[in-house]
Amino acid sequence: MVVGYFERRSLTEKLTQVNRMHKNGWIHLGGSFDAVRVSKALSLSTNVVRDVLDIHELPRAEFSDGVEYVFTRMPFGRTDSGKTVPFLIAISGGHYITISPYAKFSPLEISDYLFSTTERPAGIFAANLAYIIAQYEQRVHLLTEKIADARRRLSRREVENADFIKFVAIEDTLNEYQSSLEGISHVIAQLMENRRHLFKTRDLEALADIDLHIKQILVAISSSAHTISSIQNAYSTVANNTLNQRMKVLTAITILLAIPNVFYGMYGMNIALPFQGEPWAYPVITSFTALLILLVMVIAKRIRLF
Repeated sequence: MVVGYFERRSLTEKLTQVNRMHKNGWIHLGGSFDAVRVSKALSLSTNVVRDVLDIHELPRAEFSDGVEYVFTRMPFGRTDSGKTVPFLIAISGGHYITISPYAKFSPLEISDYLFSTTERPAGIFAANLAYIIAQYEQRVHLLTEKIADARRRLSRREVENADFIKFVAIEDTLNEYQSSLEGISHVIAQLMENRRHLFKTRDLEALADIDLHIKQILVAISSSAHTISSIQNAYSTVANNTLNQRMKVLTAITILLAIPNVFYGMYGMNIALPFQGEPWAYPVITSFTALLILLVMVIAKRIRLF
């Protein structure tokens, strides 16, 4: 377990890590830990702290014993891995507490999003949430670029079977991100009701902006999923059309080769046939079959047989 203490006492200062816990500070726990010990040390609900260890825990908000608990999910691992993991935020009296048992996270990473001091936990919450959503946005943009690259290669007939296997992984990733973002959006809508007067007007405006940002990312995810489906359908159509063209060519070759075989087969029989004793029979029959093949080709082309 890794424990860090962070403070920002004025807007002119940066968020910094300190050696000990002070009032109105930010406490962050990372890695594996004992839920009972942590809950007792920080005066949190043991059941809620234990829930964050469940890797499948969904976004939700819960209020218990004067503490507001907010579960979100953060992207985890490689860009196309599609993994998200639970991330717990607890707003308790004079402390802002975050617990991330799976994802590597440092509060210092949100400095660019923080526009309040650690004395206002609600302001930290909005910045923390904005940072998490930005992680989703970056990954969705990277996936969108991969899809666009595959689309360009499809136009040049350079798409391979491996690309469609990657599409399956990308679709799974987009579905996971969509599910997590929709859950976070529902949590934000619940918090914006501000039943416990936790947020000020500017905090509610920040949450509304974050929710709008989430909806924009969801639109991008939906667009990317539609693009993947279009690419798959287009490739299937192109592949079927190519196969049909090849079958037509093979069928035409088979028919054209069958024409001379009719005559060659006749003169291969052990029965008397016209001109079989004449020296000019072979070139005449060969020329006749060649002309017949050309005639069949012309007629077939005119009636668009192949």
